[in-house]
Amino acid sequence: MSELLPHELARALDQLVELIAERLVARQQQLVAEREQDGERSPWLSIESAARYLDWPRQRLYKLSASGEIPHYKHERRLLFRRDELDEWLRGYAQAGRGDSG
Repeated sequence: MSELLPHELARALDQLVELIAERLVARQQQLVAEREQDGERSPWLSIESAARYLDWPRQRLYKLSASGEIPHYKHERRLLFRRDELDEWLRGYAQAGRGDSG
């Protein structure tokens, strides 16, 4: 279809599409930032998100989940974690480890 349009019109349409795409991306980023500021960030983390949040390999989370050592939920074979429970679990681990010489 673009071969039927004059060159200038085709270029203008390309620029317009590019501008619309940039504005959509910017608006989406703005909405995500607003939700996070309003406290609407989901407390739920996937295995990938939890691994990034803790800066641990996923395999470590799988192992800790399988042994029941870390708070987690399982829904249809999918592991889920709550950010606040991970924070609490880590605080408890740090307190238990104080003063140990190991």
